[in-house]
Amino acid sequence: MTDCPADVLSGLRRIPGFRGAPEAVLRRLAAAARVFRLGRHDTLFQRGDPCEGLLVLLQGLAKVYARADRGHEKVIEVVSAPDCLGESTLIGEACHHVNAAMLSEGQVALLPQAALMREVGESPVLAMRLLADVTERLNRRVHDIEAVTLHTAAQRVVAYLLQDGAPQCESRAPVQAAFGPCTVSLPASKGTIASLLSVTPEHFSRILHDLQSRGLITVHRREIHIPDVQRLACHA
Repeated sequence: MTDCPADVLSGLRRIPGFRGAPEAVLRRLAAAARVFRLGRHDTLFQRGDPCEGLLVLLQGLAKVYARADRGHEKVIEVVSAPDCLGESTLIGEACHHVNAAMLSEGQVALLPQAALMREVGESPVLAMRLLADVTERLNRRVHDIEAVTLHTAAQRVVAYLLQDGAPQCESRAPVQAAFGPCTVSLPASKGTIASLLSVTPEHFSRILHDLQSRGLITVHRREIHIPDVQRLACHA
């Protein structure tokens, strides 16, 4: 464990759930945080583990996932720093209902539940920002359910490339609003992205191959070049 409240403070300022909160509140939370350096594949928490507080991913990449008894995993979310994990703390849950693990080396801060709840109780701005963040995450899960039930696998892959795979292209504009060429960088392995989109890795590869054969994309490892964003959007 290391003590680097400056890193925590910088991370909190950049996370939507804490953005705009009083500086004094953020400084107290940073001072109360416990900071850990983790390696790739290290576990953040498992289903059933007690909720000790809110985890803040300061550096690196992590996944939130469900796991069946036979070991099959379903990726629910891929989280890039800076962001939060384990929002069960905010709604008073005693234990985690999902799992989380690092996809890369990184740094994580634990905001103890007692310290966080004390600041939430004293800062309406922080409470409203965190509530808005939880609501946004809930809306994303509803969107994911809608996509799985109403859209084909190919449509989900195209939508991911246009909306989620790389939020920015060279023009720094949203991919789906861009014109002309753009390059998307998958944030995690193809297997992880396939699980996130509820398709098998083999099916995901076939979809990418089909899109490439149509001239809609070119694939080089995790880099996916889109020659014409609007043409790919029409395919969805």
